[in-house]
Amino acid sequence: MKKYLNLTIAFSAMAIVFASCNKGGDEAKMIPGNAIFVASINMQSVNKKISWKEVKQTAWFQKLYADSTTPEWRRKILDNPEASGIDLDKNITFFATKNGEQDMYLVAEGIIKNEKDFEQFNKNFDPAQNVTKSGDVSTLTLKDQSILAWKGNQFAYVMNSSFNPSQVMSNWNDTANLPSNPAPINNSALLSGYAVKLFTLHADSSLAKNDKFSDLLKSKGDMYFWQNTEESMKNNPALGMVSMLKMDAFFKNNFSAFTVNFENGKIEIDQKQYMSKELSDLMKKYKGSGINKDMIANIPSQNVLGIFTTSFKPGLLEAVIKMIGADGLANMFLQQAGFGLEDLSKANNGNMLMAVTDLQMKANTLKDIKDSAGNDLNMMIPDMKFSMVMGVKDRPSFEKILNAGKKMLSQMPNDTTVSMVLNDKYFVASNSATLANQYLAGNNKNKFDFIDKIDGQSMGAYVDLHKIFTQLSTQPTNNEERKALMDENLKFWNYVSMKAGDMDGDALKGEIKINMLDQNTNSLKLLNNYADGMFKIAEANKLRNPDKRNLDSLLTPPPVDTIPTK
Repeated sequence: MKKYLNLTIAFSAMAIVFASCNKGGDEAKMIPGNAIFVASINMQSVNKKISWKEVKQTAWFQKLYADSTTPEWRRKILDNPEASGIDLDKNITFFATKNGEQDMYLVAEGIIKNEKDFEQFNKNFDPAQNVTKSGDVSTLTLKDQSILAWKGNQFAYVMNSSFNPSQVMSNWNDTANLPSNPAPINNSALLSGYAVKLFTLHADSSLAKNDKFSDLLKSKGDMYFWQNTEESMKNNPALGMVSMLKMDAFFKNNFSAFTVNFENGKIEIDQKQYMSKELSDLMKKYKGSGINKDMIANIPSQNVLGIFTTSFKPGLLEAVIKMIGADGLANMFLQQAGFGLEDLSKANNGNMLMAVTDLQMKANTLKDIKDSAGNDLNMMIPDMKFSMVMGVKDRPSFEKILNAGKKMLSQMPNDTTVSMVLNDKYFVASNSATLANQYLAGNNKNKFDFIDKIDGQSMGAYVDLHKIFTQLSTQPTNNEERKALMDENLKFWNYVSMKAGDMDGDALKGEIKINMLDQNTNSLKLLNNYADGMFKIAEANKLRNPDKRNLDSLLTPPPVDTIPTK
């Protein structure tokens, strides 16, 4: 994807920060009903939570604005995005549709406020291009053959899936030295035809009459996401290998709808996972009464980093396997291991818990790696305990499964250390024999504050980000960038919680909450400040190491440090 379209999309992304979503049916009229992904943003709400003035105060913006290579017209847009001619009081929508088995069309749609300014804004990318007409639709071919089309006050950018988002901002100021790639096949005619059709899309072929999509936009939210799993899985080669199974039960009428709200100190995400009637009936039949809080309280550690727990009626797994017609195949393989499909249902009571605890940084000597002095390299690496617990319903059946598991482990490398213990109440598998036996003893009555945050449905999860960063920050380091990154994360993140499992009609409901330490400031402002802090760290590191590091280094985890020598 060449720089000119990247600039167009970069600005379109910025324009979202100002757009306003009317939540009306008009929004869906130009979105095909087979769209596999849709993103919409209610920036009438977002605009109240963060302003462009606040964005302009960030270090990355000021550097971009002050760059002497930035053309004046771009600086004008940065100063006042409305100079683009885009109506920043109206909605901008992004969606993707399949174009063949692998390729996709990516589309950005919105409203024009000033057609003259809008046309000039886009022609700045390539003054040699001319506007053409297809009926009453105007089109402009961009340098990489992507198409901009507009009719009246509506516009649509259409491109293919070769678009690379990671190049957008990096090419914003690149005015020369474009990569010399082989000349692409000219597909502008296909894209133009698709763009023109969007303006005459029949309501029955769009999302305008999709009640589930309409319900999503009617909910209170700052951002909306829609995913059509059934459409994305069509013609998937991977399904060909399991064509004898009735896998369509997982994909038919499967839609995911997400509503995102930026509140003070947290991001709240509400989800509805729509399913086929067959699958939703199973979920209703085997729905549990809620997570088992006693199982969580029995964790023999106060240093809990994260957990995932579920509670469903026994037999759900067997019912799902039978639903897709895989019970005969499953029994054949399981019987070779020494148990049957029925044993899976009889063995457990439907309660399951996975926990990560006791993170510490420990010294480790790498004898095969030498430091600059030729000595064995000593490194600090994270060490933690992993545990999986299942409630026992029928011990003899569980023993069959356990024996099969032990046999499998005996065939694995010698450094595999998993302890598996069982009694009439619990089965525990852990990388710590001490923890497994302490859990099995059942003498722990811990009161964890996070239980209330995940209680209320059949699934719950919790990750203590602040505790993780606190533990990692105890690692000694001479790396100034790593220390700055750790400090930035330590003062920002708190925890993530999730709960799900209740059914609303044919939809599985769930909610996710991403919490920051500062609970008094809107999370959009906090994210803006956080991103600015990360950028400043990258810039400081460039000054220290001008030839080695750049902003891309922030996209990869920091290296594990060696132990400082005295």
